[in-house]
Amino acid sequence: MVTAPTQSSTWPPGSAPPQDLLADALSSPCPWKSAEVETSVLVAMRDLRGFIQEQERLGRVLRVSEPVDPVGEAGRILSRSEGRIVVLEQLRGHAVPVVGGVSSSRELVAAALAVAPAEVVTTLRHARQHPQSVVAIRDAPFLQAGLEGSDVGEAVPMLTFRPGADHPYTTSTIIAARSHRYGMNLSFHRMMYLGDNRFSVRIVPRHLSLILQEGDGEAEVAVLVGVHPAVSLAAATSASPEFDELQMASALVGGLETVELDGLTVPAHTELVMRGRIVSELAEEGPFVDLTGTLDGVRQQPVLEVTTLYRRPELIYHTLVPGGREHRLLMGLPQEPRIHEAVANAVPCLKEVALTGGGCNWLHAVVALSSPRPGQARNAGMAALSGHPSLKRVVVVDDDIDIHDAERVEWAIATRVQPSRDLIVVPECRGSSLDPSRDTETSTTDKWIVDATIPAGRERQEFLRAEE
Repeated sequence: MVTAPTQSSTWPPGSAPPQDLLADALSSPCPWKSAEVETSVLVAMRDLRGFIQEQERLGRVLRVSEPVDPVGEAGRILSRSEGRIVVLEQLRGHAVPVVGGVSSSRELVAAALAVAPAEVVTTLRHARQHPQSVVAIRDAPFLQAGLEGSDVGEAVPMLTFRPGADHPYTTSTIIAARSHRYGMNLSFHRMMYLGDNRFSVRIVPRHLSLILQEGDGEAEVAVLVGVHPAVSLAAATSASPEFDELQMASALVGGLETVELDGLTVPAHTELVMRGRIVSELAEEGPFVDLTGTLDGVRQQPVLEVTTLYRRPELIYHTLVPGGREHRLLMGLPQEPRIHEAVANAVPCLKEVALTGGGCNWLHAVVALSSPRPGQARNAGMAALSGHPSLKRVVVVDDDIDIHDAERVEWAIATRVQPSRDLIVVPECRGSSLDPSRDTETSTTDKWIVDATIPAGRERQEFLRAEE
């Protein structure tokens, strides 16, 4: 979606933005309107900086030029972005600008993929099912500056999101590693800075852990910071070990350019690449604010040692606010195609699916059906739970309900649901480890389906809003 050019909001160097003005700018709606996608901007949008430049032309970028404290203050400003891109031009102690909110709304994600917001899920599903080969090139902008042995703490503007926390974090970091059996893998991992070019890396038992098993607990890796949103969405996609995230990203952008770096395939237009090795050593990691907005605990995690930094000229550093909208959308949106596929296989009347912001874009979903027959709402709800095993609640509605409007979904529950008839509870299922209410000993949770469709045998007209 494209609107007429407008100017981004800025404040001059040396003068702090008034707090009420800053609050107004961060809370004011970002300019969007329905329009055809401008295909001419696709080439410029194949890297992060090209995407930011295009969104700035459209007035969707807020720049803060006053120096910002990396401890607490930067995170607070970014967390109030409310669906727009925010550039912190001066982080105290660093010369590198920090950007957040790049994928903090469905509209921004749609703009990055050059589709309408309603087409994001089907676009991701198509790219997942129809991957495209990458375009291998010999050189990349970040290779112009390889800084072997440089001090990561001085070169990388890491943020400390909670005042009083002991360590800063990298939060947008994607680790690229190669499996001897399955090939390249890209996956998101938060990294807590330990000092001396060392990080403790949160690794769950998925593909990177398989690669570490192949290497007896060690692996050569490239850590990516600052990629096009399509690469981020692909890296956050859950699939089988042989799934190639780079080829999914390539399908999304119409050909992803990559280079080989010490045997690892890396997107060529990445802003910052940290080459290093995960070693067979553990260190404390945490606490960290996770998707639910609650603190994850402290645990022993593998250590990454960085040997070489590569950076593009005039580096842009991308960060994610822990538990913020960009964090939740990047993790949740790639799950929606899985839910979509599972529900589409179960019922022929699927219109749309979405994970909800109130459900942390992870635990709650809404499914819209077109004229469902008796029993299909329940089938759709059960299929959704199977498509994304971390789901805890599914609300099924008719296609007159905007599933992205929480008030309209609640209205459907209020006017179309009788609990004794329309609530289905499935007790003691395996649930998400992110759910604080789960049984901590068994990791089980109760799951439930809310059939908020128009009751069978009743006239549809009885249940529509008067203006409809």
